[in-house]
Amino acid sequence: MADLLGSILSSMERPPQVGDQESRRKARGASARLKKMQEHEKRQKVEFRKRMEKEVSDFIQDSTQTKKKFDTMGKIERSI
Repeated sequence: MADLLGSILSSMERPPQVGDQESRRKARGASARLKKMQEHEKRQKVEFRKRMEKEVSDFIQDSTQTKKKFDTMGKIERSI
């Protein structure tokens, strides 16, 4: 019985090796690009928030304006 199991196991293909140099390099590159994109999006959101705060503040301080129309915004901009 053990000989049969041993012969079956030895005839099976090995799973692909994970972690070769090329795949690790690609994974690090992808991770770095993702982190860079996330930081860029975060900066954009902060800048957008500051711009909107300034617009609203200017509107509030200007007693001659009674309405304020904003440009079309996406879901994230509206939530901010």
